[in-house]
Amino acid sequence: MTSVEGKSVIVTGAAGGIGRATCELMARQGWKVLAVDRDAEKLAWTDASDGIRSAVADISSEADNQRIVAECESAFGGVDAVILNAALSLNGGIDDFPMEDFDRLVAVNLRGTVLGIRAALPALRRRGGGSITVTASAHGLGGDVGFWAYSSTKHAVVGVVKCVAREVGWEGIRVNAVCPGPTRATGLSTEFEEQAPDVFHGLAKAIPVQRWGEPQEVAAALAFIASPAASYITGIAMPVDGGTISGSGCLPPAAAPDSN
Repeated sequence: MTSVEGKSVIVTGAAGGIGRATCELMARQGWKVLAVDRDAEKLAWTDASDGIRSAVADISSEADNQRIVAECESAFGGVDAVILNAALSLNGGIDDFPMEDFDRLVAVNLRGTVLGIRAALPALRRRGGGSITVTASAHGLGGDVGFWAYSSTKHAVVGVVKCVAREVGWEGIRVNAVCPGPTRATGLSTEFEEQAPDVFHGLAKAIPVQRWGEPQEVAAALAFIASPAASYITGIAMPVDGGTISGSGCLPPAAAPDSN
């Protein structure tokens, strides 16, 4: 594996799930990690973690994005990678979805991504290059009933990634998206697993690998794409979805012979 000794990374949305798993994995790999979330209490886990510092920020705020970049530079001497993982998920039909909720989705998922990129670029340039990786979604590559609002922000995020990758590639800055499919320990999966287990298990049958993903599996993809080991990868939107978006939608995936 390419060495990450002395390199630092900012990870937003780090309170739990994919964000926390990414922080923990990258710290084990040797990265200096700044874990960012809007909820200070949910960042308490970082107190016992070597190589991980925490910062509280609202990613929809331009000032907060600039502040966390400055904190990373002050604490670790620079910024080598940024993983923009924080996001908001709300769903509902097109006819009655509250527009104020749509505005919140745009503010966090799309505007927050743009602000994060804009804040990170000067620091990455001072470092001579680096990477920006955005957690998009399988919903940013397709569509589902009730997810038009969330999906539209994630499609837009993928577009931002592809355009900015072409704009800054010559500066040694890579910009990519990772697109998780159904993943446990996220807001949606926890709701289904605890309150509607039949739905939770039923959704797994629509996935070719016949199970939900684990946060650590998405974290592994984020850590790789952000690292120098992926030095020739930029402008992609990589699914990490157990094959969810691979089908035509005409037929379900194959299942084990004894599956009900």
